[in-house]
Amino acid sequence: MAVFAVTLALIALDIITWIELDVAAIFGLPLVLVGPTRNRRLLWSLAALLTITTFAVYAFQIPKGAFNLKETFFVNRVLDVVELLLIATLLHVRMVAADASDAQARLIARQNEKLEAARVSRRLVEVQETERRALADQLHDLVGQKLTALNISLNIVKIEAVPAMAAQIGARLEDSLRLVEETIECIRDVMAELRPAVLDDYGLTAVLRWYVEQFVKRMGIATTVIEQGPTRRLPPAAEEAFFRIAQEALANVAKYAHAGKVTLTLATASDGTSLTIADDGCGFDPSACHQPARDHGWGLMIMRERAYAVGAELSVESTPGRGTRVIATLSNDARDLGAHEAIGASS
Repeated sequence: MAVFAVTLALIALDIITWIELDVAAIFGLPLVLVGPTRNRRLLWSLAALLTITTFAVYAFQIPKGAFNLKETFFVNRVLDVVELLLIATLLHVRMVAADASDAQARLIARQNEKLEAARVSRRLVEVQETERRALADQLHDLVGQKLTALNISLNIVKIEAVPAMAAQIGARLEDSLRLVEETIECIRDVMAELRPAVLDDYGLTAVLRWYVEQFVKRMGIATTVIEQGPTRRLPPAAEEAFFRIAQEALANVAKYAHAGKVTLTLATASDGTSLTIADDGCGFDPSACHQPARDHGWGLMIMRERAYAVGAELSVESTPGRGTRVIATLSNDARDLGAHEAIGASS
């Protein structure tokens, strides 16, 4: 390394020029050269080497019997070493400060990246929910209304058909009416899945109770919703995210948990709001789910992304044979930030 070459050259120069050389001036040069590298170990290694060399050269140069603690050249060498160590100390402090400044800059950059990613994710969720709402409106306005009109027309045909014709087409009319009614019901279910009107009108607790009622009818798994603390509306994006997390968690329960009971707890406290979906199913090892596979693992990733998009945190607690708890937590700071950004976006 060039620094060692310079150091050896200066040591040789010190030996050649006897004891009249300003040791602190020439031996401080290698330390200054090490400064930009911020290698503190190298800095103090050189400082130790140069300190030892300073006294070794003096011992080599001083005539036998001439050594004295008050001897001028010895005192100068001691002062030179003190100056040398002071230079090393100042450089060390500067290196530490520079490293701390860089670390802080990197931390700020990472936080800014996370904040920007959260804003982008939140915006994507908002766009997705807007598209869901638009699709639900189109289903209602186009398909739903036309099916309702078709149902009315078929009923009119059934009523006005002459007895002879009714005997021939009555069964087909009944089948057609039943199919139309089933299709209308399916369209309503799809519209509710896309964008439950209950969420907009009555909030998260109401939509969770509505969805749990549908879930119990479909799956037959005993499921309850518990509300703890005062009722408080969250920002729309947060309510949407919590509802979708509950949907995904219940879908996972239905697919994998083999549970007999599920409890959804919406807890509001002074420091934030949390939603917990707990089941008594077979459980699993969360540490084994690093990356989603072709047929499983995507639900957890989607839930985490939804939570992250609104500034919430999601944790999964599970043990094989002891059930699973999915916990989404939104602090008041994140909630207020989301509400502020939503107001800014709308304005």
